[in-house]
Amino acid sequence: MTLSQQAPSRSAAKENNDQEDAILELRGLKTYFFLERGVVKAVDGVDASIGRKKTLGVVGESGCGKSVTFRSVMRLIQSPPGRIVEGEILLHRKDGDTVDIVKLDPRSRQLRDIRGAEIAMIFQEPMTSLNPLHPVGRQISESVLLHQNLSRRASLERAEEMLNRVHIADPGRRIGEYPHQLSGGMRQRVMIALALSCNPSVLIADEPTTALDVTVQAQILDLMRELQDEFDSAIVLITHNLGVVSQMADHVAVMYMGRVVEYAPVYDIFHNPKHPYTVGLLNSVPVLGRKDDKKLVPITGMVPSPMEEITGCAFADRCPQAMEICWQQTPEFKEHEPGHSAACWLHD
Repeated sequence: MTLSQQAPSRSAAKENNDQEDAILELRGLKTYFFLERGVVKAVDGVDASIGRKKTLGVVGESGCGKSVTFRSVMRLIQSPPGRIVEGEILLHRKDGDTVDIVKLDPRSRQLRDIRGAEIAMIFQEPMTSLNPLHPVGRQISESVLLHQNLSRRASLERAEEMLNRVHIADPGRRIGEYPHQLSGGMRQRVMIALALSCNPSVLIADEPTTALDVTVQAQILDLMRELQDEFDSAIVLITHNLGVVSQMADHVAVMYMGRVVEYAPVYDIFHNPKHPYTVGLLNSVPVLGRKDDKKLVPITGMVPSPMEEITGCAFADRCPQAMEICWQQTPEFKEHEPGHSAACWLHD
């Protein structure tokens, strides 16, 4: 599998709307950080839906709110200074119940039961996410002990089984090794094994292929697809890599300045983007094997400060198609084609 920016075929793009069988819904989510210098609106009204057994790609420049959005889902925002100030995070559980994660106490047993067992997260840098003082097998088995009614011996056997499932050679020996004894690709596999050890319904992967060479990236992505089919998990894939998105995602959410500015099936994002920011992202990515002399077109300007009060569209200052209304009124995020929504005045 190549990781270049390749637009997916229509047959590969699934057109089902995630909301028909959503397992996780974000409604008007706002997460702010209250600093002495001002308020940082890191997440400023995000709406998103993740369907069962589907993959949602979340893309955008650094600082656009991707990671903070889904750390909010896990309730891992440090308070103070951060706080969810508005919105809902609805988890539709396997037993048919629906719980609003925003309303749960961050220290409650109910939230601890959700983390790991129903929603798990692969963090961006496994070396800092794994405990350097404990063998990797013990770290996996501790998660199993917390969420499943197994003995310590059975939990260690489960840890070995998970290392085997993520294709780590000689798992019986590796469960006794420490994170620093493993390569970057193996640590990432351990993180996947840890996240999937309790069969979660939702797997959040934050830049899961960062700092890995291309061959290992392909192996990790193939592994995630394989395990998604096995465990029937929904995946949220947070990444800068549009090539990865084209290969992995069913739907894509494009974020800018703490908001989703475009949401559509992956095919439409690549072949019929509605927002100028999405077009800019696509035009600024090199394409492997391109034979013409077309140069990359960077997005001009700089991302505004998240503490800046902006009137109108946050992208207007960088948009080559900005109109007068773009500076005066914030565009509404709404559906322009079936399943394809964008926040842009060009389509009104």
